[in-house]
Amino acid sequence: MPGPASGRFLAQNAGLPATNSVGLPVVRPKKKLKAFHWDKVDTPLATHWAAHTPSPESREEKYHELSKKGILDEVEKLFMAKEIKKLGGAGGAKKDDKKQIISNDLRKAFEIALAKFSQFPVEKVVQMIIHCDKDVLDNPVVMDFLQKDDLCNISDNTAKVMAPYSKDWTGPDAGKDTREQDPNELTRQDQIYLLTAFELHHYWKSRMRALALTRSFEQDYEEITEKMRAVVGVSESLRDSVSLMNVLGLILDIGNYMNDANKQARGFKLSSLARLGMVKDDKNESTLADLVERIVRQQYPEWEDFAKDIEGVIAAQKINIEQLQADAKKYIDNVKNVQMSLDSGNLSDPKKFHPQDRVSQIVQRVMKDARFKAEQMQLYLEEMVRTYNDIMVFYGEDPADDNARRDFFSKLATFIMEWKRSREKNVQLEEQRKRNEASMKRKNAQFKALQAAEAQGPASPTSTGAMDSLLEKLRAAAPQTRDQRDRRRRARLKDRHQVRVASGQQVPDFNEIPEVEAALQTGKSVASATTDDDGASNGLLSPDALPPTKDDPDAEEDDVARRAAALLQSFQGGDGADDDAEKRESLRKSRRQTAAEERNMRRRRREKAQTSTTGEDGKDGPTAADGSEAAPSASAEDLSAAEAKTDGPSSSRPGTATSAGAPEETETTPTATATATDTNPGESKETTG
Repeated sequence: MPGPASGRFLAQNAGLPATNSVGLPVVRPKKKLKAFHWDKVDTPLATHWAAHTPSPESREEKYHELSKKGILDEVEKLFMAKEIKKLGGAGGAKKDDKKQIISNDLRKAFEIALAKFSQFPVEKVVQMIIHCDKDVLDNPVVMDFLQKDDLCNISDNTAKVMAPYSKDWTGPDAGKDTREQDPNELTRQDQIYLLTAFELHHYWKSRMRALALTRSFEQDYEEITEKMRAVVGVSESLRDSVSLMNVLGLILDIGNYMNDANKQARGFKLSSLARLGMVKDDKNESTLADLVERIVRQQYPEWEDFAKDIEGVIAAQKINIEQLQADAKKYIDNVKNVQMSLDSGNLSDPKKFHPQDRVSQIVQRVMKDARFKAEQMQLYLEEMVRTYNDIMVFYGEDPADDNARRDFFSKLATFIMEWKRSREKNVQLEEQRKRNEASMKRKNAQFKALQAAEAQGPASPTSTGAMDSLLEKLRAAAPQTRDQRDRRRRARLKDRHQVRVASGQQVPDFNEIPEVEAALQTGKSVASATTDDDGASNGLLSPDALPPTKDDPDAEEDDVARRAAALLQSFQGGDGADDDAEKRESLRKSRRQTAAEERNMRRRRREKAQTSTTGEDGKDGPTAADGSEAAPSASAEDLSAAEAKTDGPSSSRPGTATSAGAPEETETTPTATATATDTNPGESKETTG
C-alpha cells in the first residue's frame, strides 16, 4: 500500500534534505567538455526528479557506477571542448591584463587612424601629437580623427574612470603633481587617449580646429573663390549677350504668332525653353527648336554667336549656389573663431597648455594670411550673391525661390546643348538636300540633251554604240570555219563513194547494192543513183550527201551568212573610195555566184528527173563496149560554155569570195561531170537556148 497521501503524486519522505541545492558531482572530467544547455526545473522536489539520487551518497554511488561502466570516459572522449589559442602568445596574456576604459569603437578607430605610427611607443606618438609634428599635421586621416566628437567631448563616466590616471595641467604646479594610478595599467589606445584628448580637453577642440585651419585655409580659399568667380563671370556674360536677348525675342514672337489670343505673352521664363523640342511639325520630323535655329542661321547670322557668348553656363550648371554660399560662410566663420580663440578664448593663455605644446606658435604664424583671405572671400561672396540675384531678376526668375536658384544655369545649359544638336541636324539635312538638287539638275540636263538629240535626228552609230552591236550580230551570223570544214568533208565522201552508216549497222558491199551497180554501169555518181525525184535518199547514204535544193534551209543560211560576211567585210574595211569600190564589186560577185549556183541546182534536178523517166520507159540508147550507156550528147565543154554565157563573165572567175572576205575552195565533183555527160543533145540545146 502507498504511504499517506500528501496531495502530490510522490509520498513524503522524512529522510530527504530540505534544500534544493545540487552542487558538483563527485567525479569530474580531466579536461573541459562542451556544455549542455538545458532549462532547469525551479522546484524539483515537487516533480519526479525528487526520486532521482535524492542524497549526495546516492549521487556518488551513481557516478561511481557510470565510471565503472566506462560511460563517463566515453562522454569525455566524444564531447571534449576545443582549446582556443590566443594570437600573440605571451603578449596576448599581458594584453588581457591591461585595463580598457574607452569604447571598442573608439579603440578600433585609434588603431585605424594611427596605424602609420603603430611601431612607435606610446610616448613617441603622444610627443608627435603635442609637438604639432609635420607628419601629424600633413596626414589628413590623423587630423580628421583627432577632431572627432568622441575626442573633443568626453562623457562623465569616462572622465570618472580616467581621473585617477590623469594629471591636471591647468594648476600652478602641474609639473610636480603625481598621478594616483599608473597609466601603464591601461591599454595602448587608452594611454594615448589619456595623455592627449583627456588631459588637454579644456582646449583640445579649439587646438585641433586651429591646427586644421593652418593646413586647409589656402586650398579651401582657391576652390571656393574659383567657383564664385565662375558664377560672376557667367552672370555678366548673360547680362551682356545681346544676341541671346534677340533670339529669345524671336522665340516670343513666333510663340505669340502660334498661340491664340488668350495665350499671348510679353515674356516667358527660362523653363519654357525646354518645350521648344516638344513642338513637332506636321510630318513629325522637325521641331520648333530646329526652325528657330534655321531662321537665326539663315536670316539673322549676327545672332548666331550667342551660344559662344554664354557657353560658360554648361560648366556653371554643376555649381550648387546654395552650397557654395554655405562653404564660403563656413570658411569665414572658421577663421573668425580661431582668431577669437587666440585673442580671448581657450588659446589665449599659453600657461594652461601642455608645457611641450607648440600650437600657439604654429597657428599665429598663418593667421595673418588667413584673415586676409577671409576678408577677400567675404567680398567675393557679396559680389556673387548680388550679381546672381540681379541676373535672375533680369531674366524673369524669382531669387527667393530655391528651385529657381538651383536650376537657373542648368536651364540655359540645356537650351545651348539642344541648340547645337538642332544646328547639326539642320546642316545635315541641308547638305543632303543640296546633293539631291544637284543630282536632279544633272539628270534633267542629260534628259534635255537627249531630247534635243532626238529632235535633231538619229544619233550616229559611233556615238550611240549601234555600230558595235551590229558588228557583234554580223560576227555571230557569219559561217563558222567548222561548218565549212564539214561541208568539204561531206563533198569528199561523195567523191569517194563512201557511205555513212548508223552505229551498229553493217557496212554494205558495193556489189550488193543495185543502185551502185547501175550507177557504175551507167557512169553516174552514187549520189545521183541513190537519189529519187523528191531528193530523198535510199539505202544507207547520209542525208548530208544530198545536193542542196531550193527549199534547203542550209542553203538559205549559207546565202544569208555569205551576205552578212560580205557586209561585215565592208564595215571592217577602210573609208577610202577604192575600198568602197572593191567592197561593192565583191558584193556583186557574191550575188552573181549565188544566182549561178541556184541555176545549176535547178538544171541538175531537171536532168535527174529526165534520166529517171528514160530508165522507166526502157528506151536505152547505144551502149559502149563496157556496157555503159553511150550518150551522143553535147560535151562538157559545150555545157560549160552555155553556163558561162548564161551566168556572165563574172561567174566563172576563180577565187570569188564567199564568206568573210576569203575565197572558198572549189572542188569539181564527179557527180557534176557525170550529169553533164548523161544529158542528151536535146536537153543541151534546151539548156543552152
